[in-house]
Amino acid sequence: MRNKAAIVIVLSLMLFGCIKRIPESPEFEKKYVEKGIASWYGDEFEGRPTASGEIFDPDGMTAAHKTLPFGTIVKVTNLDNGKEAELKINDRGPFVKGRIIDCSKRGAKELGFFGKGTAKVKIEVEKEGKGRSGESPTDVIDGDKNKILDGTFTIQVGAFKEVDNARKLKEILLKKFGGAYVAKFKEFYRVRVGHFKNEDEAQQLLEILLENGYEGFLTRND
Repeated sequence: MRNKAAIVIVLSLMLFGCIKRIPESPEFEKKYVEKGIASWYGDEFEGRPTASGEIFDPDGMTAAHKTLPFGTIVKVTNLDNGKEAELKINDRGPFVKGRIIDCSKRGAKELGFFGKGTAKVKIEVEKEGKGRSGESPTDVIDGDKNKILDGTFTIQVGAFKEVDNARKLKEILLKKFGGAYVAKFKEFYRVRVGHFKNEDEAQQLLEILLENGYEGFLTRND
């Protein structure tokens, strides 16, 4: 059974508007190690902006991660064959459940899983990134994106092709939890909840959302 006291504390913080607060800077665990499934993406996204604002190059040594700051250099080790590659995080994803990193096409080739499509990997942070350096390609619907896209941690609860569907979910979440908004990136309207300085606080909200029947995953407000 989950710790009910912790849940009560988080809900109390929500009532006092803590989800909407804008902390000075998100915390980052420098000794970051993660294991899981890697996938890759390639030519169909060539020339399109990544979530960092950089233009995607399938032949670049880059990758997408849900939470690591943009510009972070990670060493990715393929645990099936021992091959290693250093990749720069410049995008958000992967959004398929159970996957922890989306490598560029070249990254997948260097790691030896281009043909297979996925691989079990270990991620280690070599150098912390400073986050997005320029204008974000993400638009915030019905809000000031300069105030909302602050680099803090958040929970993405849904993604829709139709903005009206995203707004309906946002209003429901806003009444229940506060701090909900809609962000448009590429063709999807993404519904997110919360502004948290660290992942532990965001994870507590995710557990509450899951207990209330919502899907979701932890990412960043950027």
